[in-house]
Amino acid sequence: MALVKSTATEVINRLHADPSATSANPQRLYAIAEEVVLPHFDFERMSQRVLGKHWRSASPDQRRRFVGEFKTLLVRTYATAVSDYRDARLSFQPARALGTDIWRVRSNVARGNGAPPLQIDYDVYRIAEARKVFDVAINGVSLVVSYRSGFNTDIAKLGMDGLIDQIARHNVQKA
Repeated sequence: MALVKSTATEVINRLHADPSATSANPQRLYAIAEEVVLPHFDFERMSQRVLGKHWRSASPDQRRRFVGEFKTLLVRTYATAVSDYRDARLSFQPARALGTDIWRVRSNVARGNGAPPLQIDYDVYRIAEARKVFDVAINGVSLVVSYRSGFNTDIAKLGMDGLIDQIARHNVQKA
């Protein structure tokens, strides 16, 4: 819980301290997300889970490229979403064990202005002395599972290289 709480709080604090970090200036949002969030997420494990069976058949170069593009996609998606909640109040529940060295940390985001609160769950595991996030669910919807469904369809149509190129084009458009 400490990892998730400190990271989420640091993001909100950085947004408050930097008024230029808005959707009108996405590069600042991306920089904050990369500095604060990126070190605590295991993008390779997320990539393995989102690709499922396709990970095993991907070449090392395809895996490397996918992880890089998927990381960019997730960081930008996270940063853009978080910018809307700079004035939100965060609360956290104690971590719940999901297995050996795996926990779920639930946070609630009170957005104000009559908007319903968001529930954000972070699935975290321990590797050596570090803890890393490997999935995020918003109101019960896992990002990994959501992307897996779409990516399976895209791989069937475009192949692995086509999917990676499609994500890369999307990332460039959102830069």
